[in-house]
Amino acid sequence: QPVERDFAFVVDADTASEAVLRAAKGADKKLITDVRLFDIFDGASLGDGKKSLAISVTLQPTDATLTDAEIDAVAEKVTAAVSKATGGVLRG
Repeated sequence: QPVERDFAFVVDADTASEAVLRAAKGADKKLITDVRLFDIFDGASLGDGKKSLAISVTLQPTDATLTDAEIDAVAEKVTAAVSKATGGVLRG
């Protein structure tokens, strides 16, 4: 049964959304089956030269239902991969 998790990353305004999507998808090639951009927010509250990209990540386990700990571990991998590739940080 697939599991979806949503993330919003604050990145530099000139960061391509494709870079965020590619980094997230590469975070766990075995479990992550889809990554979609569903929102772009560009507001003064983010700071000058920043935008927020919201993505939805779909996890599809192959043999057993994922535990919360396994889902959290993949979420940490996604956050780390996007941060490393784009300098993006989770929007708080």
